[in-house]
Amino acid sequence: MKNTRRIIIGILSAITVSTLSPVTSFATTSVRKVANFHEEVLRGPALKSGTYIVTVQANKLDIYKSMTSNDTIGKANKGDVFQILEDMGGGYAKVSYNDVEGYISIKDGDTSIDEMDSVEEAAASATKSIVQATATNKREEIANFAKTFVGGRYIYGGTNPYIGADCSGFVKYILANAAGVSLPRTSSEQSTRGNTVASADQLQPGDLLFYGSGRSVSHVAMYIGDGKVVHASSSRTGIIISNYNYRPVIRMANVIG
Repeated sequence: MKNTRRIIIGILSAITVSTLSPVTSFATTSVRKVANFHEEVLRGPALKSGTYIVTVQANKLDIYKSMTSNDTIGKANKGDVFQILEDMGGGYAKVSYNDVEGYISIKDGDTSIDEMDSVEEAAASATKSIVQATATNKREEIANFAKTFVGGRYIYGGTNPYIGADCSGFVKYILANAAGVSLPRTSSEQSTRGNTVASADQLQPGDLLFYGSGRSVSHVAMYIGDGKVVHASSSRTGIIISNYNYRPVIRMANVIG
């Protein structure tokens, strides 16, 4: 919540700076213009005015004290959003950070830039980006927590992966402790919960995949990204990571929301 407040304040504190200098351009940066609920991809040096926000794409990005020093005043995380106060050239922009001015890379791969019709629209977009980034980070935390148990024991009927768990006991424990989501005990019962994920390319970390024969569910695993699942597989293999389609999938479900 503090991070959210910092970003929004950073945008709103620059409310009087609603345009870039007429001589300023983003010569090498791809920009997505957002207006009237449609998108138009713009490239090249024709971007000379407007309200711009920058969204961090790198996992971490330094915010520098000045353009002539390597001293930093903080770090931006992936998904953080700032209003651009001035394009400094050389792939850097001036932004507002914790009510002071700082300098951040706007090079491809580090950040993306959006042009907004107004500062208010920029603030609204920032809020949406923050919510999305927070949700993504939470799912990654859930998946990372589940992966800490790889190599653990499979115990039929077990519900605590620190000691040993079966497939449904494993995902039940992970989601209860990392996401506050309560699930039934068996994989068959769990398969009736949540919203169906229509295709594999829509899977997100923390989603559940159910396996079995015909329509009968007998196994459950948790998606962790990159086409992989973590699951309490068997007494022989224990808790392992597998390809999500290592066997036919009966249902995929989002139980986190």
